[in-house]
Amino acid sequence: MTTQTQSPPKQSLPSLRSGPLLVSWVVTALFTTALFLWLGDGRPAASPVGIPDPGLGTAWALPVVRTLSDLAGILTIGLLLLGAFLVPARDGVLAGARLTWTRAARWSAVVWAGCIALQAIFTLSNVLAQPLPQAADPTVLWSFFTQIDLGRALVVQAVLAGLVAVITTYTRTTVGALECGLLAVVALVPPVLTGHAGTSSDHTIAVSALMVHVISLSLWCGGLAALVLLGTSDRRSYPVAVPRFSALALWCAVGVAISGALSAWIRLATPVDLFTTSYGRIIIVKVILMLVLSLFGFWYRRRIIPALAEDSTRFAFLRAAALDVVIMAATVGVGVALSRTPPPISGAVDPNSLSPARSILGFDLPPAPDIAQLLWGQARIDGFWLTVVILMAALYATGLRVMKRSGDAWPVGRAVSWFVGVAMLSLLTQSGFATYTHVMFSMHMYSHMLEAMVIPIFLVLGAPITLALRTLPRRPDERGPREVLMSVLSSKYVQFVSYPIVATIIFVGSFYLLYFTPLFPALISTHLGHIVIGVHFLLSGYLFFWVLIGVDPSPHKPPYIVSMAIMLIVMPIHSFFNIALMMSSTVLAKEFYVSLQRPYATDLLADQHLGASAGWAMGEIPMVIMMAVMFFQWMRSDEREARRSDRAQDRAAASGVGHDELAEYNARLAKLAERDQAAHS
Repeated sequence: MTTQTQSPPKQSLPSLRSGPLLVSWVVTALFTTALFLWLGDGRPAASPVGIPDPGLGTAWALPVVRTLSDLAGILTIGLLLLGAFLVPARDGVLAGARLTWTRAARWSAVVWAGCIALQAIFTLSNVLAQPLPQAADPTVLWSFFTQIDLGRALVVQAVLAGLVAVITTYTRTTVGALECGLLAVVALVPPVLTGHAGTSSDHTIAVSALMVHVISLSLWCGGLAALVLLGTSDRRSYPVAVPRFSALALWCAVGVAISGALSAWIRLATPVDLFTTSYGRIIIVKVILMLVLSLFGFWYRRRIIPALAEDSTRFAFLRAAALDVVIMAATVGVGVALSRTPPPISGAVDPNSLSPARSILGFDLPPAPDIAQLLWGQARIDGFWLTVVILMAALYATGLRVMKRSGDAWPVGRAVSWFVGVAMLSLLTQSGFATYTHVMFSMHMYSHMLEAMVIPIFLVLGAPITLALRTLPRRPDERGPREVLMSVLSSKYVQFVSYPIVATIIFVGSFYLLYFTPLFPALISTHLGHIVIGVHFLLSGYLFFWVLIGVDPSPHKPPYIVSMAIMLIVMPIHSFFNIALMMSSTVLAKEFYVSLQRPYATDLLADQHLGASAGWAMGEIPMVIMMAVMFFQWMRSDEREARRSDRAQDRAAASGVGHDELAEYNARLAKLAERDQAAHS
């Protein structure tokens, strides 16, 4: 008789509950906010007798509501990121725990919108230095929400958060989660433009840096928090989701570090202020917390990710990540306390002490331009464009590295073309040239020409879409980044805008729409407007040249002769636009340029004519480049077609299958020769 020994049943690992986790994160963030407000110079205190005072209730409630709002926004973005990118979804359809936690973003978005509404009311009480009952008067609230930039920004943010809550309720796919996530990211931006950074003495740098900082931190913290919440009910997707998040977190950490350093540099007079001021000491605490988070990330990449196939390792990651999110919540609290602490270089400057240019642009009027000033003398870092060029260079370099590891070849000319375009964009947006585009119309026109008609040519010839399609992993039955890119390329929108006639109308029509309508005066007067103009010209130029000469696959690739005809039509239309500006007697955005009170180029109409004439002259450059590229591509196409035909003939001659065109042609010549010989005999 044999005795069978039964192995003990496999014990399931303990789990974490989402409720206590959420409570711990909120309590940590609120405690950290209160602690550093109390220890620093941002501690609420009653005003002296005779000075208006909103009351300690408003003084404490405002940072508390701000902390809750930031946490809810970060969690909303993280949950939508979970459904859009982190968690695998068969055929792009969310189901099970993935759908549950993605849909949970509607509740965090509702909390987010509600906290923003409360924040707006407490902000008004703080601005007016009146207790909440007096500040909450409907007439006063309506004026604040409709006439004051900060009030309008909070209303826009609350409306966007509410839209996210509504749309997320019906989200069932990764594409839907991605669209809601992008809307939530956009909702982060309005207060940045009008808040602490927007009113700083150097807001062109401060706004860009803070925008990058807020978005990067929200993706980093929100993504990890969402993974932890998912792990409370289902950890099976961790082997795929955690590596994806790790790659994203690395980029976010770089963005947070660079933008945080820029923000500190603006607001600290000297490095000594880090140790001698409350603002500096809070920055040190925040840096320490970010370093701890980075060490956690390094540990995940080295130890946890390679062993995620085991459930015990997944639970180990869940516990560590839950602690990590607690540190992130503390970081959010420190950030709120930092925003309420007066910096050594005050973020809000007395308008009466500023020059007209500084009060409008955020920096003093530069001297008359020369080569040295254009290149390095007046160079200013733009956080938005710096992030863009770094991402463009780094992502392309990553694709090249993947190609090299897989043993595939990538044409050197494409890589050189891409990095030339990136270098030109970097020089255009980070040098003194970018400073003068805010000040002089002629410099703005030079920038417009390069962004719309020169840089896109080099970027298009770099074939970034082809590189992405060849290096991004294929995921059967799942919508990963490659599948999302493919769906975008095949979408009806891209199908429509990539028609040559539509791309041409967008490219040429935008010149007339911008400069011959009130759009230009409205956009040129703000830093955000400059960014919008630059992004539009870059994208419209990329679309136009992608359709005509793009190496990447295009839904509607016209024949080369048609592409040349389009260029021959477009260039005169663009020249007519510049001629119209040269002949115009009306100064565009006159009030804006007059308000700068610049001592040079005082004849605004002459400066406008100079910019138009430069645009007319520079229009020949893309024409020459385009014709050369088209001619080269046409020759290469004929050579490839000839080689293809030769290979087909060789196969037909060897196998006897197919048409051997050369043999048939020789037989025909022989038959004609026999006919001629018979006729003469």
